[in-house]
Amino acid sequence: MPSAAAATTISFRKYKLDGAFRSEGVAVADFNGDGQLDIAAGNVYYAGPDWRMHPILGEPKEFNRNGYSDAFLCFAEDVNRDGAMDLIVVGSPGQGTHWLENPGKVGGAWKKHLAVASTGNESPAYVDLDADGRRELVFMNGGHCALARPGKDPYQPWTICVIADDGDPGAGHGLGVGDINGDARSDVLIPSGWWEGPVDKDRLPWTFHPAKLYGGAQLCVWDFDGDGDNDVVGSSPHDYGVSWCEQTPEGWRTHEVDKSISQTHALHLADINGDGLMDFVTGKRFWAHNGHDPGSYEPAALCWFEQKRKGGRPEWVKHLIDADSGIGLHLEVVDLDSDGLLDLVISNKKGVYYFRQVRKLD
Repeated sequence: MPSAAAATTISFRKYKLDGAFRSEGVAVADFNGDGQLDIAAGNVYYAGPDWRMHPILGEPKEFNRNGYSDAFLCFAEDVNRDGAMDLIVVGSPGQGTHWLENPGKVGGAWKKHLAVASTGNESPAYVDLDADGRRELVFMNGGHCALARPGKDPYQPWTICVIADDGDPGAGHGLGVGDINGDARSDVLIPSGWWEGPVDKDRLPWTFHPAKLYGGAQLCVWDFDGDGDNDVVGSSPHDYGVSWCEQTPEGWRTHEVDKSISQTHALHLADINGDGLMDFVTGKRFWAHNGHDPGSYEPAALCWFEQKRKGGRPEWVKHLIDADSGIGLHLEVVDLDSDGLLDLVISNKKGVYYFRQVRKLD
């Protein structure tokens, strides 16, 4: 493939897998065990490479675009460690998180198991927070930041660990995980501050540091200005705009990246062009509040923002990928076809889509 140094034009070829509203989150994994990556959206999966739809829970379930789905985010994980990839599905705020047990070679409908009874925010993360080789669900539990993972018996509700103190703020919108203070440990951040990951992983609560950060969905952490400390980029789920917050000795400074797209919900960092600088993908979550948000009737844009550096400062170039798909609450950026290039997988009220990256030498 063309190297990052070669002069290339990057575009994305659009594949519409389904026009139905299945979910607003998506997961990519080999669900049927044939060695090919598949795409799961709520209650169905599409088997690669021809993307034939397979129901997970009996008949395929389609949601009304004037309402909401019961699948806000999806994550792939072999929860019971039987060798078959299962699917974790996070419901709408306040609803439960379940994991759907892959029957493997036996076939038939997948079994639904409760993981967390109430998941209280729109953008939980599923990451290895404490670097022990196991991922945790990071979310708001009764207004307190918490994490959850399966116990010794994966079929029982997951063990919940609250990391916030009683007086710490909660968040309905906006959550991220990253190393804010440079101690090589992951912290948890919300728009009003961040919890510092402790040296002793069993110490509770975590120390909260107030801050004013921009964003209301995924808060993504990276050193955008290359000065040695990490910064934060966030989106505007129910308004216009994307901004990045610069970490300085005097505090956080917010810098606007773009204000042309409304309802910029899901946001994912990735080095799309392979130049070593972290870009990000976002777009409109079409009809996030069923037509009641600013710009609801504008085109459902999907974009990637290319990061460039000028004088040690980040500059951003917006690239429109598509104007009739948009973004959901969670997307996957993954090399779906094994060609060495990052592709995009999205599910929302417009349907389920795969955008294949294509490069052309200039």
